[in-house]
Amino acid sequence: MTIRYDVIVCGGGIAGIAASLSAARTGAKTCMIEKEYAPGGLATLGLIVIYLPLDDGDGIKMSGGIAEELLKTSLKYGPGVIPPVWADESKTRRDRAGVRYSVRYEAAPFMIAAEELLVDAGVTILYDTRLASAQTNGLNIQSITVDTKRGALELSAAAYVDATGDADLCFFAGEKTACGKPNSRTGWYYSFDGSELRLNGISDPYDNIPSGNPTYNGIDPDDISRHMIHMRRFILEDVKKKNKANKDSKKEVYPLIIPAFHGLRTTRRLAADIEFSENLHERVWFDDAVGMIGNWKKRGMRYSIPYRSIKAEKNGNLYAAGRCVSADNSGWDLTRVIPSCAVTGEAAGLAAAMQADSNHAPDADSLALKLRAQGVPIDKTLFANN
Repeated sequence: MTIRYDVIVCGGGIAGIAASLSAARTGAKTCMIEKEYAPGGLATLGLIVIYLPLDDGDGIKMSGGIAEELLKTSLKYGPGVIPPVWADESKTRRDRAGVRYSVRYEAAPFMIAAEELLVDAGVTILYDTRLASAQTNGLNIQSITVDTKRGALELSAAAYVDATGDADLCFFAGEKTACGKPNSRTGWYYSFDGSELRLNGISDPYDNIPSGNPTYNGIDPDDISRHMIHMRRFILEDVKKKNKANKDSKKEVYPLIIPAFHGLRTTRRLAADIEFSENLHERVWFDDAVGMIGNWKKRGMRYSIPYRSIKAEKNGNLYAAGRCVSADNSGWDLTRVIPSCAVTGEAAGLAAAMQADSNHAPDADSLALKLRAQGVPIDKTLFANN
């Protein structure tokens, strides 16, 4: 028996959460499948607990809508403070210039609050469910097969969102995909010395990886497993270094909370005709823009996200979100982080819901109009100086 939905979102990380909320809030019958047992992916299970900036560094909010809602949600049940100039709506661009609209949150409260949002929106969540294959007719995805404790299940929908982080649905559906450069070793974790709980964000160099350093292909099962084993050893090595450096102290450090998710940055993504690029598209306005982002690494940078980078080309009812969108290696470093995942997720989820309602993919102008109504900044005038 095939279980039918309006929209199916594959993946429950930040992009999947945003896509599911965006679709379900239109009234679309929405299902989110997730291989883990909690939402959030790297942002929760991976302990990457920094919600990177929603602004451009010069006082302009680039990303709003669900991206801003999730930033606030991350603090609903836990500690963390929104920068006062961003919390106060009366503050001007000049007041906000140089203050990034970002927060440090904790994983467990965000996980709980995000799940609450999904349930309240009416999203059907299927945890411990892994995408196994896609059935297509050459024009659209007809259904997907997922592996569960009950065996294989067939699910179908009018439209689909690939928020797997690894473009698994795009790959299974026959879309052109591309793989990223090798990943380096990471290991964010919390240590405890009996009195202080401390977050430690350790990683090997990601760019210009030294010869001899281990690297990992994020779509190879052996490499993924090797990375997880090495990550835990990496954490233990760091703890031993800390204790050696503090050998005169009576406080012994030990690992208290470690990631339940890999730390791989880039794996596989959609390869559409247009690839979003950090290097090539700063201050470039796309006429089919469905969202905007800043640059978490640099101040004063502005980017628009083209609809064509989230729209699959072979399957007319498939959209990509988060790390799965079409981007070159430089652009991937921006599309993989939390704000961008939420921005592209919201756009992809809404596009899928609009398609489920009308039986055809929405045009960029119609999609942008609805996104603006949901509080998503899409403003060509911010790019007028280019």
